[in-house]
Amino acid sequence: MSLKNLWSLNIDEALVANELKSHFAKTDYEVFFPLNSQMKDIDLLLIRLKDYKTTSIQVKGSRTFPPNPKQVAKYGSGGTAWFRIAKNSIFKPKNKVSFYIFVAHSVKNEKNKKDFAINYFILPASKLKEMAKKKINTRGEFLHFYIWVDSNAKKAFDYRDLKYEIDLSKYRKNWDLLK
Repeated sequence: MSLKNLWSLNIDEALVANELKSHFAKTDYEVFFPLNSQMKDIDLLLIRLKDYKTTSIQVKGSRTFPPNPKQVAKYGSGGTAWFRIAKNSIFKPKNKVSFYIFVAHSVKNEKNKKDFAINYFILPASKLKEMAKKKINTRGEFLHFYIWVDSNAKKAFDYRDLKYEIDLSKYRKNWDLLK
């Protein structure tokens, strides 16, 4: 009998699962990983055990770029986290997604060194759809989100393919949205 590899957890999903367990450690929540490879668009399930309320989560990890001098002059300290998401994952997901969690790996400027910070953005599916509809350049199968993250000032915003920046600061590490 041959065994199929059902465990395909990536690092960003593992980071989010760990954060969920840490944040909800004293409450009645549990985190599950769907093992069904047909469960497209859902990476994690958060279940409130007292009433079995289930929250489906899609995790997106970023690529990170150190800021160039023009960006630093315009936005201040921080760096860009880039997310590329298929339009169908947002507008026509195969399964109902409640939340998207963006794992933003970004540059953090310290006095004598550069460091990396991990920031989590907990976005309701309706908010991501709203953001996606505001994108100007929507050719092709994918939408691109460039999120400027300044970990020192605790501010963040999307600035790619938009007429104006979309502030995401209130979604940064706001785990309570999942309750």
